[in-house]
Amino acid sequence: MLMNRMQLQTKILLCVIPGILAARSYAPTNVWYLVPVAIAIWWVAVHKKSLFDYLFFSFFYSLAFWLTHLNWLEIVGIDAYFGLAIFMTIIYTFCGYLMFKVKDLALPYIWYGVIFISLETATDYLPFGGFPWGKIAYVSADASWANLFPIGSAPLVSAAILTISILLIKAYEFFAQKSFSPVFIILIVILGFNLFISKVYEFTESSKGKIDLAIIQGSTPRTGLLFNEQKMEVLNYHVSETNRLLTKNRTNIDAILWPENSIDIDPFSNQLALASIKSVLISSGKPLLSGAVLQYKQGLSNSVLLWDPVSQTVQDSYIKSKLVPFGEYLPYRDLLTKYIKRFELIPQDFIPGGVANNIAIGRVKISPIVCYEIAWNNSLFDQIEKGGQLISVHTNNATYVFSQQLDQQFMITRIRAMETAREVVVTSTTGISAHIDNGGKVLWQSKIFAPDSKVVSASLYSDITPAVRYRNEISLIGLWGWLLPVLLLAIRYFYRKK
Repeated sequence: MLMNRMQLQTKILLCVIPGILAARSYAPTNVWYLVPVAIAIWWVAVHKKSLFDYLFFSFFYSLAFWLTHLNWLEIVGIDAYFGLAIFMTIIYTFCGYLMFKVKDLALPYIWYGVIFISLETATDYLPFGGFPWGKIAYVSADASWANLFPIGSAPLVSAAILTISILLIKAYEFFAQKSFSPVFIILIVILGFNLFISKVYEFTESSKGKIDLAIIQGSTPRTGLLFNEQKMEVLNYHVSETNRLLTKNRTNIDAILWPENSIDIDPFSNQLALASIKSVLISSGKPLLSGAVLQYKQGLSNSVLLWDPVSQTVQDSYIKSKLVPFGEYLPYRDLLTKYIKRFELIPQDFIPGGVANNIAIGRVKISPIVCYEIAWNNSLFDQIEKGGQLISVHTNNATYVFSQQLDQQFMITRIRAMETAREVVVTSTTGISAHIDNGGKVLWQSKIFAPDSKVVSASLYSDITPAVRYRNEISLIGLWGWLLPVLLLAIRYFYRKK
């Protein structure tokens, strides 16, 4: 009995430790090189074992990863935190089942990788419309493999990471056999592979012009879920910070950018809010691109509005398409509100936008994205293909300020710049506001939870990267790659039957 307990404890450690290592390699620690090591430990520990072990190891690896990676979700509630972690763990545990099925095929680790990428791609859609937040490709914009983003997006980057994991496994196998020369050769191959992929794609397009934008971070009177109790005060903070910046720099501005929830009171039903916005338009004489929550008969919309300084009216808008489950809409509303009273804080659902449109400021086409939807690339890629020259991210991080969520979202934002070869301007209520170049380098970023602002000169680009141009093909290959090892299993089955 004691031995069985020790074996169980050892198994759990072999699952949990790599799961935690993988989660801790993301921002803000940014030790990205631990991800292939963590996955190699998981795969070596489970390889050629029973179905129970494949499911057991995959479950506890995934659970440790998600509980660590999503610890910032505790502020929403322990039930939401554990609930989402369990949902994601179940999806990734299915990876263990498929790995067991293909373990006896030739080159099994390659098929493990193909299955893993397929499950990752499926998180674009599952659960609750998708939650791709934990893709291993999103670990860092500073990693050598990040240079593959403009070629093949997350599936290609994940493939590069898993290739390194497989090489590490082979090095371990030779080491266990005390064959040290092959270990040394494999380590050299890993180093050479990293050097190669870090230089495999170089963006060469020259800028097609510039636009000078005033990024405004007005801050909020409080953090957490109840920051929006003082919605008018949040608006006033952004008006004040805009006026402060205008006293220093009024002429060298083409437009002013405000974050998500900077206008959290519908200005078309609240005259005081509308008057505050008009005061900025009159004093600046510049277009204002602002986040705003608007009330419609069907529900709320989380929008980005373009205000014209002459007419002081909205000229164009973008509506957020990827909504936050349990934040902007409530799945199973009738059932959950009976048992969890906190969900009464979400009295009505937001309406998702259906058109991935750009907003024109003069001759410049800006592709706006709102907060959480930066984790997806499909609508953004549509905007880029429609002529988007610059990405503007409007976010409200007041709920998660001082947590890892800010750093994780900011890293994904940097990756989107690399993937699309577009510069990105980020405006946030509490930070991180920023200017990022089209190679993912941070040119400026704000302080956290303090009023801050900056006039940035953003470069404009028009070339389409392979990742954008072939996004549908890349997504299909990533999503349905698992069918290839299944097909090989079927061929082997019928061959043996004959």
